Amino acid sequence: MRFHQLRPGARFRYKEKIYRKISPLRGASETDETQKLIPRSAEVTLVDAQGQAVAARLPQSLDSGQLEAELARFAAACDQALLRLDPSLTESQRTVLQRAISSAGEDLLTRLALSS
Repeated sequence: MRFHQLRPGARFRYKEKIYRKISPLRGASETDETQKLIPRSAEVTLVDAQGQAVAARLPQSLDSGQLEAELARFAAACDQALLRLDPSLTESQRTVLQRAISSAGEDLLTRLALSS
């Protein structure tokens, strides 16, 4: 996984040390809180509370309710991101994009349902 893919606050291992992402280009060492500039393209490993690598693979099966809830959460995060765009989208542009995101989510659920 690349550093830029981590969410703020995520714990990760980089060059044998564990850090917490504090900005788009910085990590804070867990041992002494020193900050380090980390390239966006740096290869990092996501770790859990015990410092163990977190698997980035999907499980063999997913709960349908959980998947639908996560897709709704994803769409809501996209909606929030749209509000932070600068310059902002027009109401018409925002509506078109929100519909496209919703449609893509519904299409994904349909394809998954038909493939099982």
